[in-house]
Amino acid sequence: MNPLNDFKIAIVDFTGLAKDALHIYVALGVFIAACLIFRWRALEWKPVLLVLAVAICGEIFDMRHNALRENDPFVLASLHDVWNTLLVPLIIFAAARYSRIFEKPKPPKAEAVVSGNEPEM
Repeated sequence: MNPLNDFKIAIVDFTGLAKDALHIYVALGVFIAACLIFRWRALEWKPVLLVLAVAICGEIFDMRHNALRENDPFVLASLHDVWNTLLVPLIIFAAARYSRIFEKPKPPKAEAVVSGNEPEM
């Protein structure tokens, strides 16, 4: 085995989560970290593209590992993993871009305070 695959198996064993669930959590982590570190907004394509790049890199590694170990890269399984990884960040992106769900509420307008010093007309 190789160290990265051993690490992934250790995380699955430690958390007790399915690999599909871990794909979602990693995607959310990358998406949120990209927004925080690079000051990208969730309504921009940049964090989604970074999640896509990370997912593709991970799947290239997995396909290479599977091809060497089992003589089959399991391309369809990798496509499923990329789709599964991208789905939640795409939902957040769409909600941020096409709805008002993530907008900050505008502060209420202050009403004019009557001090009593104004002349009456």
